[in-house]
Amino acid sequence: MKKSVLLVCWIIISLGMVWCPQAFAYQEVEVKNGGSIQGTALLTGPNPPPRIYHLVLFPNLDMCAEVPEDAETLTDDEMNRVMYDFIEGEDRGLSNVVITLEHVDAGKPFGKSGIMIRAENCKFYPTVNVVRQGEVFHVDNIDAVMHNSQVYQAERGKIILNIPIPAEQVSDGHVTFQKDYKIFQMICGMHEFMQTWGFRVQNPYFFKTGLDGKFKIDNIPPGKYRVNAWHYLMKTESQEIEIKPNGTVDLKFEFDGGQIERPLYETIKSGRIKKDARLPGSVH
Repeated sequence: MKKSVLLVCWIIISLGMVWCPQAFAYQEVEVKNGGSIQGTALLTGPNPPPRIYHLVLFPNLDMCAEVPEDAETLTDDEMNRVMYDFIEGEDRGLSNVVITLEHVDAGKPFGKSGIMIRAENCKFYPTVNVVRQGEVFHVDNIDAVMHNSQVYQAERGKIILNIPIPAEQVSDGHVTFQKDYKIFQMICGMHEFMQTWGFRVQNPYFFKTGLDGKFKIDNIPPGKYRVNAWHYLMKTESQEIEIKPNGTVDLKFEFDGGQIERPLYETIKSGRIKKDARLPGSVH
């Protein structure tokens, strides 16, 4: 009798191990009396100095030096690639911050398509992407030289994806995160300063801030959630909230630039994915 009971328990546990991942998959349903969150991601303290890479150490100097001046990147008079990672607007709103909600099992349609990354003048655009598990991404190489896309999800860890990017062609890949990893960093194997980042989302309740740092996410089912705010060179900030029927929650996330410690001129070993990129626990 005891053996039979143990056998039944073992079967139930085994089936549970098979079914559980599917049971917790996000479900698209009609949201009634949904609420919203809104607010701003702010930079406090000093704006950290840019990362600087000496172009003479890398191939294709002439092409890489042609990067147009923009808010995030420029090439200075000494042939250095200068990378500004903390772009703030008026009132110190911080751009490229990804706002996400955890533990949303069902809600509005996901409606997210694959991502497009552009390689032009030895730079990946955009700097930050929001991605789903297994999502297709495309790399459109505008440059007349080959690049090599290497994807990492841990500091100095193994390359989880390597995609050659021929000149003036579009290459495709799939983002497949391992276990509970949430962050990837794509770097060109030939041009260390060519970098783009991705943050994994499990549901459609996310927002990437622009120059004003403002965000808004609506049609959220009533309930209790954790809201995360992530910047690719900072520790994730989190807050616990409760969404009431037709309610709105105002939030503010602050990122202290004084926490960034680095020399003005970084070595080529710097600027990779950090140790705290692996967030323990559930990724729902």
